[in-house]
Amino acid sequence: MAEALVHVRNLTRRFGGFTAVDGVTFELPRGQVFGFLGPNGSGKSTTIRILTGLLAPSDGSVTGFDGLDVTRDTERWKRRIGYMSQKFSLYADLTVRENLEFFGRVYGLGHAALAARIGALVGRLALGQAVGVLTGDLSTGVRQRVALAAALLHEPELLFLDEPTGGVDPRGRRMFWDLIYELAADRGMTVLVTTHYMDEAEQCDALAFILDGHLIASGTPARLKRALEGRLFEVVPAGDAFAAAERLRALPAFDDAYLSGRRVRGVAATRLERDALDALAALGEPSPATPTLEDVFVALARSARRRPEEAA
Repeated sequence: MAEALVHVRNLTRRFGGFTAVDGVTFELPRGQVFGFLGPNGSGKSTTIRILTGLLAPSDGSVTGFDGLDVTRDTERWKRRIGYMSQKFSLYADLTVRENLEFFGRVYGLGHAALAARIGALVGRLALGQAVGVLTGDLSTGVRQRVALAAALLHEPELLFLDEPTGGVDPRGRRMFWDLIYELAADRGMTVLVTTHYMDEAEQCDALAFILDGHLIASGTPARLKRALEGRLFEVVPAGDAFAAAERLRALPAFDDAYLSGRRVRGVAATRLERDALDALAALGEPSPATPTLEDVFVALARSARRRPEEAA
């Protein structure tokens, strides 16, 4: 198991009477890609803002880098990390080169080191034709590549990527992920990435899923999917698929049921698989389904939100 670079313990952040992050605990392994997933409003961005030193926690702690505390040693912490935010952090009225030179000076890079880093990143991220263009005139995908270059100028130990490929075409997404692997596997950089693309989540070494401020699951993609193996079935109903899913969801034999295209997928409750199969057979010809991460997170989210209702 990889050594932990950062330890997050019982992290909580309150805004008045609203708790955005509630008792979150996890570790970021050194030299690995860690996927931090959850729907909009789940607490992802608030957690990242705390981990980057932009927001103080209400309770809990974030420590790492051999003894630093994000709250007590904020400035030293920030020098060890890179951050590419969900919203663009570049200056639209500066060219690509001017943006990179500005951020490089902020990071304290000398002239020669900065010139070398800009040259390397411009080549690696295929920005050669854009270096003299105003950033505000670039496409979304190219601006994202410039923002990534800015976050990498000082060669951080820990890189935060908040939905880095939103609005990026498939070729650009592939380029991003090739570089992420290179940074983690070849250079030992730790990368925390948030994404709504499940195919990207599949490529992470480890994942954590946050919902309504609570961390509800974590592990490798394979381990998370194994939790549904043998319990996930699907059927193409003869009638209304939406109504069929609603009926199945109400049965005790199912932990969850939902639509997947024209199919209805059902997660059988433990030890009630026979009852679940009988209910599915009444709709059509059921068959086992191979779980995807999307199946896992749909099931986790529904299950987590159902528990408070059942307790009430």
